[in-house]
Amino acid sequence: MDPNPAPGPDQLPLALSVGFTGHRVIEDASEARRLIAEALAGVAEAFRRAAGSEAAQAYGPGRTLRLLVGAAPGTDRLAAAAWDAAALGESHAVYPFRDAAGAAFTDDPAKGEADTRVGEPPAAGAWTGFDAASLGLAGEQAHAEVGRWIVRHADVLVAWWNGKPGKGAGGVNDTLRRALERELPVVWIFPGRAPVRLIDPALIHHHADAAEAVSGLDGIAAPFDAGALAALLATALRPPGDPHQASDAETAARLDYDRRDPLPHRPTLFGAVQRLFDRTVWRAHRWFERVASGVPPASAEPSRTAQAAEAQPGFRRLRAESREAGERAGYLASIHRSEQLLLIGIAVLAVFVGALPAMMPDERFPNFHVVAASTEFLLGALALGVSWLAWRAQRHRRWSDARRLAERLRVACATWPLGFDVADIHADPAPNWTEWRARALIRAVGPARGWVTRASFDDALAAAAARLIDSQVAYHGRQHLVAERIERSVRRVEGGAFAVLIGTLVSFLALSAVAALTGWKAPQWFGGLVTLVSAVSPAVGAGCLALEATNSFEELAEHSRLVQGEFEKLRVRLGDPAAAPYHQALATIRRSAQLLVEDADAWRDRLLRRRIVRGG
Repeated sequence: MDPNPAPGPDQLPLALSVGFTGHRVIEDASEARRLIAEALAGVAEAFRRAAGSEAAQAYGPGRTLRLLVGAAPGTDRLAAAAWDAAALGESHAVYPFRDAAGAAFTDDPAKGEADTRVGEPPAAGAWTGFDAASLGLAGEQAHAEVGRWIVRHADVLVAWWNGKPGKGAGGVNDTLRRALERELPVVWIFPGRAPVRLIDPALIHHHADAAEAVSGLDGIAAPFDAGALAALLATALRPPGDPHQASDAETAARLDYDRRDPLPHRPTLFGAVQRLFDRTVWRAHRWFERVASGVPPASAEPSRTAQAAEAQPGFRRLRAESREAGERAGYLASIHRSEQLLLIGIAVLAVFVGALPAMMPDERFPNFHVVAASTEFLLGALALGVSWLAWRAQRHRRWSDARRLAERLRVACATWPLGFDVADIHADPAPNWTEWRARALIRAVGPARGWVTRASFDDALAAAAARLIDSQVAYHGRQHLVAERIERSVRRVEGGAFAVLIGTLVSFLALSAVAALTGWKAPQWFGGLVTLVSAVSPAVGAGCLALEATNSFEELAEHSRLVQGEFEKLRVRLGDPAAAPYHQALATIRRSAQLLVEDADAWRDRLLRRRIVRGG
């Protein structure tokens, strides 16, 4: 296995966001310019080294470095100027206030401070602004939201901080604490002291919590070194698994995703066969579900999206990747589930064919045994071929990965317009390749842009609630009903097969007793029928058991009932999106997103333990 394949169309560029926080008052402007430029250049050099390391070779072409910074007077503006002067990459500004005319401010416009007015942001520029007044954010809350937003989107934080305790929410001390809580690497510039220093996030655990770590930062800070920061970045960017081990499951799955795509059906003979199977064989499970449950097919999920997000290329890319992953997951699900049904059906049919000669007298059908044996052999070979192809294609694993990725990107499409992601609480390495890919995509598209007003927030919130809460309530409600009814139908078939077997055996024993008492001779075909039923009925029962073992309908029904209940509680907690307080609404949507991802992870783990079985 080549651990570093040529970049394919599905590979993502490597992107990194650098957050900056600092003071408004500067005693020595020339020193501040020098130290900030030195720190930012060091971070850029660390990114260059990390981008050239083995950890970054899983990414496609393209390297993106961006700065996330407020536009306040003082160090924020010096950092933005130094970044642009060195042409290090895109600079993304964050504004906490705006006035009625649409101008951006770095402090409450009512204060009338001229240097806090930034002006109207450029229509096509990289910036995000909060309309604090319409969102109901007081002065400190608006500043804190800027710091919170920068930390959530950053991969490393550069902080200009004099080491003194903070004066409240939204200051450098507060933003620094949030970065340490998230376990981001921090480049610390201490005015009046040299050199610039680096805080390894692993060292904050020398203290009880991040707040204590901030007060004792001198004890865990080391002189800044681009190589040390590059090592920290490489660890965070590296995909899970060992690329040097061909048997490593995560690496193999990631490379397989780039190399093989089941969706394109090319205009070849094989593509024509694929399309034929799609319309027939691979619909077997869909037909089975419809017949066994009596529940009509699910209607298409409404694809409501936030209007402000629709115009942004980043969101369009997220949505396109989410749809592609969903289509891939649905296609692989149809194949895997239909294969299991086919194998069970083939096993029962093979038993029927093998026992059928018992009803066919040799004098009337002299070659029937040979025909039956040949047919049974062909059925066995077909079952072996189907199971071998399923094992070779690793469809159960590919399906589980595709669905997990689809659900993860569904969450990202809902939370991205709201300015957060479920993985932004802790900056720990991704536990699996699908999470790694989702995070890489989110870093590549960058943060949402434009004004966050109450109207745009309500629109994004309603769209997120529809995607993450309402759709999950409907989905799990239907899954509970379908699984419950299928489980009942399977039990009926299993019980019916047993009843037919017992009835046939009782009839045979009764007729045998009558024949012994009266001298009547039962027809030869009846004995053959008993043999046939004695073979086929247990096979049908075994097929039902195999179907239940591979699908766990009863467990699935109960699980969906419980998950549906959890999402219904979240819907009640959210209430009317238009009336929900800003931070309470964000917390509810975050919990909904986490619940969906946790459920996808649990489902993936269960599926990986349930391999396809031949059924006989």
